[in-house]
Amino acid sequence: MTAGLDAQERDGLHGQILRNIVISGLVFLCAFALALVPAAFDRPTARLINDVADRSWLFDYFVDASNRYATFSGVLLMAMIWYCWFDDRDTERRARVLVGTLASVAAGCISRTLQHSLPTHPRPYYDPALGFHLPLSHEAPYNTWDSFPSDHATVFAGLAVVLYIARPSFVIYAIAWTIIVESARTYIGAHYPSDLIAGAALAASLVWASQMSWPISTGKKLIRWEQSSPAVFYMSAFFLSYQIATLFSDIRQTLGPVRDHILGH
Repeated sequence: MTAGLDAQERDGLHGQILRNIVISGLVFLCAFALALVPAAFDRPTARLINDVADRSWLFDYFVDASNRYATFSGVLLMAMIWYCWFDDRDTERRARVLVGTLASVAAGCISRTLQHSLPTHPRPYYDPALGFHLPLSHEAPYNTWDSFPSDHATVFAGLAVVLYIARPSFVIYAIAWTIIVESARTYIGAHYPSDLIAGAALAASLVWASQMSWPISTGKKLIRWEQSSPAVFYMSAFFLSYQIATLFSDIRQTLGPVRDHILGH
């Protein structure tokens, strides 16, 4: 996507964005339908993946590590986002990267809300119909609420879409690595495949929506902040990048017990 588009090119871009939003929305609805009938797709696929578990300590260890440590997921993707930022100083391109990244975070928040509100399925580990077999050296997932859609997959798939928009040559690596890392969420019993598909579709729809004209205009205003006060901007950008890469883990783990205490859980 380039700056300085003429009216015809902008109309074509607008149509492409709308088409991608619609396709992403349809994929999300299909994943939701699959989640409502887990015996049709989710459980057979999860059993196939889980059948490999508990055969090799080394394999299970590295799968667990890829899920447990942010270096193997969010940090790598955010590093690629930073590359795209500094690789091109064009204001519109930077605005697309910025608003797309923020849209990924917003999609993750929506995903977590849907986990608590949609009537879907428990995590594979807690699903009595699946009979999940825990991999070696791994602890049970501690969240017991429903798992549809995956907030991990939502945020990280959103970043992959941002990379496609900013630098398409990166996207094959970003998508391949995200699929590998997020598939580990099924392997350890945290998510069914439909959770991952729906999370990716949800993220794609919001990131593409962020590429419309008015979010880009907002992004350009934020970039003027970078030009007028770079020290404050990059301090804030570093803090936010760290939080996105770790999925706000420190904040969530700190405030979670406070929330439970207030609610009397």
